[in-house]
Amino acid sequence: MNEQKQRVFRKIDANGDQIIARSRRLFETPELGYREFETNRLIREQLDAWGVPYAPVSYTGLLVTLGQGAPVVAVLADMDGLPRRAGTGRIHSCGHSLQTSAALALIEALRDEPLQGTVKVIFTPAEEMIDLDYRQGLMDWGLVRYPSGKQDMIAGGVFDGVDCVLSCHASGEPHCRFDVGSILKGFVIFKTVYRGVGAHAGAAPYAGKNALHAALLAQTGVAFLKDRFNPQDGVNVQPVLSEAAGTVNIVPDHAVVETYVRARTQEALFAAADLVGTCLQRCGEAMDIQTEVTRRPGFLPLVQNQQINALVKENMLLLADEGDIRENLLSGASGDVGDLSALLPTIQFGFTGVSGRFHGDDFAIVDEANACLRPPKVLAGTVLDLFERPVSGREGFEARKAAYLKNWLGSSNA
Repeated sequence: MNEQKQRVFRKIDANGDQIIARSRRLFETPELGYREFETNRLIREQLDAWGVPYAPVSYTGLLVTLGQGAPVVAVLADMDGLPRRAGTGRIHSCGHSLQTSAALALIEALRDEPLQGTVKVIFTPAEEMIDLDYRQGLMDWGLVRYPSGKQDMIAGGVFDGVDCVLSCHASGEPHCRFDVGSILKGFVIFKTVYRGVGAHAGAAPYAGKNALHAALLAQTGVAFLKDRFNPQDGVNVQPVLSEAAGTVNIVPDHAVVETYVRARTQEALFAAADLVGTCLQRCGEAMDIQTEVTRRPGFLPLVQNQQINALVKENMLLLADEGDIRENLLSGASGDVGDLSALLPTIQFGFTGVSGRFHGDDFAIVDEANACLRPPKVLAGTVLDLFERPVSGREGFEARKAAYLKNWLGSSNA
């Protein structure tokens, strides 16, 4: 480990108590996507205290730039939380507060360092694809372009000129400290509205058209598609009946089925989405029910850059033994970092130190040393290594971005 990296690691250790205190404060401030106003204020308050300049991006996000010149390394930190599953309120049950904490620790450690390149630390809102009516309102008002923070930032040019992207995320993998090279699935969103005709369910059911029957047939049809999917593609489809109108004596005239179609590769994702979309449409038509299928882009699969991950693992090994690192895990989850991986060399590594269920009300931080102090060290060490050993892969970014905006975000038939 060279002298600068040693110095940066010592700074993080010396500031450990403050880093953990900030992490706790952020964990206690969960907010939904594009509503991270208090989180934004806490970040700005700390940056102001350090005298670090910043710029607003994507409504509630922030951008900090340290150093100058090439290469340009972007470090991402998600900001948003989730609703509690029971009762009311919010909770950071995906661990995004830890990413924000790590990004602030990284800025503190690097802000006075001589850097041989540029690091852009980007606090990114709205990673969780929820609360979509509110986000559509923001889009209608012209406050954001897309429902995902990173998608909005891509469209807004935040990543123009960036050479590569680093991110980290809490992991529930047991008996280790880190994971590297994990795969995240991509997904496509379907919402299908079935509109039938109401009628007296006892006296004249034949005068109606049962929208609920069409919805149930569609759920059954989608279930039968499972044999069409290669297990290696990791396709997952779980349709949910989200609305159903009618009472016990009235034929239901309205029903809504919503689902994500997930897969590990773009090719498998698009093929599975085509099949599911056709099934949702044809099942409604088979019941003579008016059917409206809306298909929207979710996130693309995460394709990890192996050259960057090799550097990430080198830095993990400064903090953990080989047996404490898991590699190439398969996850059924998704993240909008996958969209960036389709455009630029991108990685996301995992760190442990949490307990409970992700997206559950029992999620908690139980090992603050690993969850709060080691991730910023891995990020800082990797940034410094990338300045000395930059990766290639940015070539053609402009063309890929144009195709991405047109064919993925700009089309309901992506």
